[in-house]
Amino acid sequence: MKAIAIDKLLVKDIMTQSPLTADKGETVSQMISKMRKNKVREIPIVEGGKPLGLISYKALLARRNVPLTAKVEHIMIPCPNLEEDMSILHAAEELMLAGVRGAPVVRNRKMVGFLSRTDIVRILPQVDELKGRQVQDFMSKTPQSVTEKETIRKAQIIMKGLDEKGLPVVDDIGLLIGAIGMTEIMDVMWSPKASKPPNEIKGSDREAADIRVGSVMNRSPVYISPTDTVEKAVSIMLKKNLSTLFVTDGNKLIGVVSQFDLMEQVISLKPREGVYVQITGLDFDDPEVYDVLYELIGKAMKRIDRFESPRVFTLHASVHHPEGLKSKYGLGARLTTAKNMYYGKIVDWDLYKAADELLNTLEKNVKRDHEKRLDLVKKRK
Repeated sequence: MKAIAIDKLLVKDIMTQSPLTADKGETVSQMISKMRKNKVREIPIVEGGKPLGLISYKALLARRNVPLTAKVEHIMIPCPNLEEDMSILHAAEELMLAGVRGAPVVRNRKMVGFLSRTDIVRILPQVDELKGRQVQDFMSKTPQSVTEKETIRKAQIIMKGLDEKGLPVVDDIGLLIGAIGMTEIMDVMWSPKASKPPNEIKGSDREAADIRVGSVMNRSPVYISPTDTVEKAVSIMLKKNLSTLFVTDGNKLIGVVSQFDLMEQVISLKPREGVYVQITGLDFDDPEVYDVLYELIGKAMKRIDRFESPRVFTLHASVHHPEGLKSKYGLGARLTTAKNMYYGKIVDWDLYKAADELLNTLEKNVKRDHEKRLDLVKKRK
């Protein structure tokens, strides 16, 4: 397979040129049917050749009680419009910043294509800097999972916080026994009747609570080894039409590799001043919350830069609401530097305190590895 220079590629070189689109006047019912029939997870909404927004499974599930006769213009989500001459590295960053899996590509404001994560991931086996990297070097460790006895509602909540990743299903000792994804969730939340279509998307908390994961999960999960490469992971994803692979060691679930993880690797190749930062999982409307978090992260990255150059930092929050108590935060972080990848995890009632402690832990780990390398150099002398 011929190698390519990803920093030279433009959006128009790999975009889908005749994407599936929809009109703003189409109904939710029509959109769901289109998505199921064409096996896509998002569809751009277009008027007069100009993109207006995007409909995705995520948008539909967020409004699961909306009437199926509602027009999609009322629930579509905003998305970036990518220029056809934009670099792939820049476009990948735009998709990640917007939190979408794909976006319209425009020329003179008119849509001429669609660029998805899959389009970008497809070229990675031809990128010398990435194709040989082992899964264990960038997989999401200690992944969240469900058991077959837990509810669809719980699986849906977890997937919402994980950027719609497929979820592994494990037994009582952590062995991988199945998988559940957005397709299975949507089959539960919307089940059309042959004689009379429903008036609303199914999926009230009561209905979802009555359905167990084991009744709808895929019992043949796709998994790979931690020593497998990016090239192999991408090959399996494309062949099986998957966005998530599970990583096992002797059937024991040890990690997850998703298109999101691969996109982070792509973004790490972009020359930049400073570090790319993304915060996911929080639903605060108050911008001050994010301002404080970005300030904490910025200061930590400057300190870490004394030892290693940070490239990509992702902070994911899981918010728990114990009855009668204030919110409790579970934070997971991943830092990609020029030399290594670092992980951290913490749970605390105070969001800012948790973030600060997590960043301090990552800094200590980076410093420790830096000192080890210095000691090796001294010994060799």
